[in-house]
Amino acid sequence: MDDLNDPRISAYKPQRRLLLPAPPGYRPKRSAAQRKQAHERQARTAARIARFHLVGFTDAGLIVVGCLVVAAVVVMVVLLASHR
Repeated sequence: MDDLNDPRISAYKPQRRLLLPAPPGYRPKRSAAQRKQAHERQARTAARIARFHLVGFTDAGLIVVGCLVVAAVVVMVVLLASHR
């Protein structure tokens, strides 16, 4: 039986992932600058996600709010165009 508290097991995606071996051949190591860049990119992404979640937005909430903003802009353009 699966332990649902295990972080490796997702309650939302209960199917198992196939663990595939790495492809054969030489894999070049990333330089220190590339590793630092990737780490900084991940940190910026995490900070952006944290800011949105502090405001109360989830990914779906951001999509909905974005659609509402676009709809409001379209309505404003139509109203301004029909006013003349």
